[in-house]
Amino acid sequence: MISDHVITIAGRSVTFTSHDVFMAGVSIVIGLLFWLALYFSRKRIVVLKRSIAVDQLTFELSRVADALDRIANHPAERAIAAASRRQIQPQSPPPQRQSQVVAHSLFRS
Repeated sequence: MISDHVITIAGRSVTFTSHDVFMAGVSIVIGLLFWLALYFSRKRIVVLKRSIAVDQLTFELSRVADALDRIANHPAERAIAAASRRQIQPQSPPPQRQSQVVAHSLFRS
């Protein structure tokens, strides 16, 4: 056919129909339009001025973050204090478990 384009590379032939070439061209055009839309949309920059409300909100959120940080580190501080207390006090033997006798056996033996 006249509309087919044949390209031969290293003994291999690749055939492109006019539909393949058309679809590739449409894909390239759509890609360029999408890229241009993204490129020119970056030019719109919104700058917000500082306000008292935003500053107050930032201050309050930093206080909350500090409190949460202290709460998160509190168990670690407790563990460190308990370990240092154990080192200061003379070590006592660990408590022994008392074994309990089972009153009824499952197999009644």
